[in-house]
Amino acid sequence: MPTRTPDAAQWAEIHRLMGEASAAFARNDFAAAARDSERVLALHPEMPDALHLLGLCVMAGGNLPQGEALLRRAFGLKPGDAQLARNLGVALAQSGDAAGALAAFARAVALDPADPVSQFNLAVVSEEAGDVASAERAYRASLKLAPANAAAAAGLAALLEQRNALEEAASRCEAALALDPTDPVANLTRAQLDFRAGEHAKAAERLEALLARPLSSRNRALAAGRLGTAYDRLDQPARAWQRFLTAKSALADTLPPPAADGPYSFTTAARMAAHADVLLDAGRVAAKGGETPVFLVGFPRSGTTLLDQMLSGHPAISVLEEQDTLQDALHEYALSDNGLDALRRLDADGLARLRALYWRRVGGFMPQRPQGTLFVDKLPLNTVFMPLIHRLFPAARFIFALRDPRDVVLSCFMQSFSLNEAMRHFLSLKETADYYAAVMGVGRHCVEHLPEVTHRIRYEDVVEDPETAARRLLGFLRLDWDPEVLDFQETARKRRINTPSYHQVAQPIYGSSRQRWRRYEDQLAPVLPILQPFVEAFGYE
Repeated sequence: MPTRTPDAAQWAEIHRLMGEASAAFARNDFAAAARDSERVLALHPEMPDALHLLGLCVMAGGNLPQGEALLRRAFGLKPGDAQLARNLGVALAQSGDAAGALAAFARAVALDPADPVSQFNLAVVSEEAGDVASAERAYRASLKLAPANAAAAAGLAALLEQRNALEEAASRCEAALALDPTDPVANLTRAQLDFRAGEHAKAAERLEALLARPLSSRNRALAAGRLGTAYDRLDQPARAWQRFLTAKSALADTLPPPAADGPYSFTTAARMAAHADVLLDAGRVAAKGGETPVFLVGFPRSGTTLLDQMLSGHPAISVLEEQDTLQDALHEYALSDNGLDALRRLDADGLARLRALYWRRVGGFMPQRPQGTLFVDKLPLNTVFMPLIHRLFPAARFIFALRDPRDVVLSCFMQSFSLNEAMRHFLSLKETADYYAAVMGVGRHCVEHLPEVTHRIRYEDVVEDPETAARRLLGFLRLDWDPEVLDFQETARKRRINTPSYHQVAQPIYGSSRQRWRRYEDQLAPVLPILQPFVEAFGYE
């Protein structure tokens, strides 16, 4: 039954009540504002402004789901309201609907491009979604409209530092700190700039001061982790270790719900190990025709980002950095024993379908990939899926990145990774070592069984003699030598690298991270027996 339109007297009452509700909301009397909004809705249930205001009141009272539902209903009735779109975006962001929040803020900006708050919110959610170019544009637009927004200046500074635009990053950072000396993002970025300039004591002093103030769990983890690294560079391992523990404790507060035996779980790694031989044997019949990728695998913090930058300097190579290109095959076949058995028995048409899905995802991630270039798929933890990859692409080659297992596990524990299904394994030293053993156990087995399509490359050798290591790697890839592969610092400056190594590969190779584990031998002692078989197998004894 259609809603009856209010008469003139009712409209007058509606306007009076909305005025009182707005005034109550302005003085933070959310209960009074909600009562008046509900009285309006009793007169006119489809009044979008009343639904909007009631939704905000309900959210202020702590009922996010109901508030979001009210804002959605209001926006459906009034889709041209920029402020409503912005507030809906806030509700969706708070409820964890990143895609919905991104769409809402984009709509708010389209409706009112001159609103600096919507531009800022769009920048934040775009950055979280990995769309760095859009985030930078939105930060710049927000600052143009509201130059005194310290948070926008700090956000832009952080993005610029990550893509190695250090001069402008420093300028934006100083502007943010002048506006708000306590801004956590600005202080984190300023400390990172000091660290990159070799001013480790200066960075440590700033980070200690930052940690003395209230911070979100994520910012506390970043500050403590970076402080630990600064103390490590200052040759104070005991203080560094305590800060790494602080970072892990703060990160644990951001822990997402666990995926039930997802692709990066211990269960999946054990399942892949159990099925490795039959999948490797089934994959020995080469696929006919079609492009074959190269997979750059290993373990996080094993030098894969450095190799990525070296390879990206070669004009005949296109490298895709850490994208989930295999997710169709993984979710269909890798999450159960029955699935892996079905993959083993899959016929040519079934394999061709999976390969098509793989290349479709690659095309989505790299729509401008130059034709004729050798495609390298770089994702270290694809190590655990090497049996599946070999079944899918029998002719695929693997670049297997190695580094002393003790340094790898230490480095993973030192990092304040954003937590996901894989990185959640790095919250404790024991679990980090166990996960290394689970993943690299599969990789070690596959390397031994696939010597003709696997190139082992040690981080330590790359650091010691990068040209020799690069020549051997290009020989394995059957590509001519190109000296641009050694200019990886310049390559890195042109790209935003989505790993904690971004600042390291933008400078000359250094060897200070080799044998770092010896400075923490006492702390690592409980996990050294777990790592010893890999130390021996990979030649680090």
